[in-house]
Order: sequence, then C-alpha cells, then structure tokens
Amino acid sequence: MDNNYYRVKLTFTEDLLASSPANPEVYTEFIASKKPASEDAQDEVETLLANQKAEEAGWSVFHSDEQGLFLFDYHVKGFLKEAASAITGKVLTAYKSKIDRFVFIFPRRLYLRQSTGEFIKKAPHQIERPVRAMTARGPRTTVKRSDAVPAGTSLEFSLQVLPLGAKEITPEILASWLDYGQLMGLGEWRSASYGRFQFGICAA
Repeated sequence: MDNNYYRVKLTFTEDLLASSPANPEVYTEFIASKKPASEDAQDEVETLLANQKAEEAGWSVFHSDEQGLFLFDYHVKGFLKEAASAITGKVLTAYKSKIDRFVFIFPRRLYLRQSTGEFIKKAPHQIERPVRAMTARGPRTTVKRSDAVPAGTSLEFSLQVLPLGAKEITPEILASWLDYGQLMGLGEWRSASYGRFQFGICAA
C-alpha cells in the first residue's frame, strides 16, 4: 500500500444494529425539550423519554433509499476516531482533528449487502433490550428497539488519506484502527459485542 488511497471491505461477524431514530422528529423534539415552557411541558418531555412515545423515539432504523439500506460515511469516521482513541491516542496527538481533516470516506452512502452480494432492502429482524435512565422524577425503564442485519452482511468503501496526514496516518495505523473492529464494532449496543467485523484493505 504505497499510496494514500485504499479499498476497504467490512464483513460483520455479529449482527449489526441500526443507530438512526425511526421518529424523524426526534431531534426537533429533543431540542424543544431543552426549554420547556412550563412544568406541564417538562412532564411531557419526561413522558416522551420514559413511556409510550419513548418506544418510537427509542426505535433505531437504518437509512434507506430505493437501492437499499446503508450507513453514511460519517459512521465509519466516527468508528475510526473511537479506535484511534483506544489504540493510538497517546501516540497520534490531536487524532480527532487529523481524521476530520485528512481522512475521507467514499461514497457518502455505504450500502449493506447480503453474503450473496445482493443489496439488503429491509432489516430482517429487530433486537430489543431494556434501558434504564435516571430522570428528575427518579429511575425510569423503557425498551430500546433496533433494526438489525445478520452476521455475514458486508459493506465496501474507498478511504483516502491526504498527503499532509499520510506521514502520521500510515497504512499500519489504519490497519490497527480497523483491526479494533473485531473487538468494538459499528452501530448500536457495541458494548454487547454487536457490530463486530473483519476487514480487508488494499491499495486502490
């Protein structure tokens, strides 16, 4: 790998869980909740997070279009930052800004494929688990639901490191970050070993 442009394939060894909210207004509702107009409004906010409506707010799905389900490029960049923090944080200083400035993922939409190579049109199953949170009214428990795709699912992308960053972000560093995916993968509930993957990387 003697240039700064690579082809990467991730193959998931555990189910990959979605991380985008099913409710398209969830971000708007969250921002609005920061400045409740009254005590009643505050009650509504807590209700949103802790009861029936929280089921929708707590349902994660994959982005999709007519071609199929996909992750955005920033999901991979987020993983690289997490890996850099764990693996090279003391060696590569200011790694977050360097990844932002010098590392780029293409295309923007990274489509999920079945083990047969076909695009995945719909998540075949869901995974649910209880979530406990502390609110102003005490501990509350709700259910978190995530769409999921099975082990064997894959995605491919191109990764470019600009010349200014190539001296520090070497092929060996990139490989160590991606290798971290065998332990801490992509998507939601990574602490429960979901989203782990194996990878292949080569010069493009």
